[in-house]
Amino acid sequence: MSSSKDRGQDGTDGVSSDDFPEHEAPGGTQEAGSKDEGAGNNPIFSLAGPGANNPASNAYIGDQYMAYNPQYGKQDENPTWSLAQPLPHIVRPGMQHGALPEDQKEDAESLKNGHGAAGHQAQDKSEYGFFNSWSRIRHYLREPLAEWLGTTVAMTIGLCATLSNFTSSGQAGSYTSQSIAWGFGFMAAIYMTGGISGGHLNPAFSIAMSIFRGFPARKCIQYIAAQLLGAITAGGIAYAIYHDAILEVVATSMLPQNASVAATAMITAPKSFVHPATAFFTEFLGSAILFGAIVALGDDTNAPPGAGMQAFILGILISVVVLALGYNTGGDFGPRLVALMAGWGGQLFREYHAWWVWGPWCADISGALFGAFIYDLAIFTGGESPINYPPRRRKRAWRVRKLNLRKKLGLGPRKKTKDLENSVSETNS
Repeated sequence: MSSSKDRGQDGTDGVSSDDFPEHEAPGGTQEAGSKDEGAGNNPIFSLAGPGANNPASNAYIGDQYMAYNPQYGKQDENPTWSLAQPLPHIVRPGMQHGALPEDQKEDAESLKNGHGAAGHQAQDKSEYGFFNSWSRIRHYLREPLAEWLGTTVAMTIGLCATLSNFTSSGQAGSYTSQSIAWGFGFMAAIYMTGGISGGHLNPAFSIAMSIFRGFPARKCIQYIAAQLLGAITAGGIAYAIYHDAILEVVATSMLPQNASVAATAMITAPKSFVHPATAFFTEFLGSAILFGAIVALGDDTNAPPGAGMQAFILGILISVVVLALGYNTGGDFGPRLVALMAGWGGQLFREYHAWWVWGPWCADISGALFGAFIYDLAIFTGGESPINYPPRRRKRAWRVRKLNLRKKLGLGPRKKTKDLENSVSETNS
């Protein structure tokens, strides 16, 4: 059995990293960036919790146990492609250098030209470790792409579960099952993207994270754009998958698509008997509870759950909130836009006094901000929250934002000051 010293980075015996000098350098690559974030070297505003590895097992081991089980605890010499642990990183045959006669010829020419044995690196490897054009694009768009993918997955699962219930007249689902599908759809999406983008999957949560936890405003705008695109993608997928079922419902009910039960599934809105104020505060309350729970789960000074449990708990919480508050209202922009493209009519954006604006946007965003405000007011002690700013820091932050805004608008400062602290002093006086 070979020792760990004889094993390469790819998990194969007798191979060292020097045998494959074209392997990506640890610095400056997209993989290194993701590792830094996963190890906590870079701040990550994730709903999936910290990205650190699980701690070592603390199981009790008897004195004579190792004598009867000598293989216990020894590292496996071969990579394991397990669904219960991180997948191994190996060097595929197509990436290995030296396997083809052409590689040996390139090495010989490099030595002849005085470039040394690593001369082929300059030919195979571009700057910063990008081996192709898509690697470079993905490096700069990895987080928005993750938000797009996560939102697409979560909303596709939820919309399909709702369409299944409505188009089958309750034979292939129920309100309870579709609520669970929404919650666990978001759970799966957070697990899928939480280590890359944080798995916000909702503009309200990104905005609240920016205001109360210091999430960069520039990233917030990128995330919202990616989330909207993901919602549109999910609406298109769900409509395409259930198109035949929708047509069957339309033929049976003798109603147009925008008046059938399919419209209730694709485009949720307040019930006819629900007062507008009740509809608004239903959305407001649900969003406040969800984001209040999110900041609580992410507060390491409180009682955070074990590693990897945040997404599971959020999935259950979303299911419970939908069950408790989802009957009165609901709202979505992406599927509504898909329905407009399908020819359902422009009145979709005017019905219920433009519900899609003051419900899913105004109520949800203000609810998330209120949930974070109440949690920080009652419990949170961290300095990143505006609630805990000292008076001078609060005025300074307001002054910085005002100066930055005037600079971006090309207005310039009203009058010059020697430094920012003098500006704050003048503001206090």
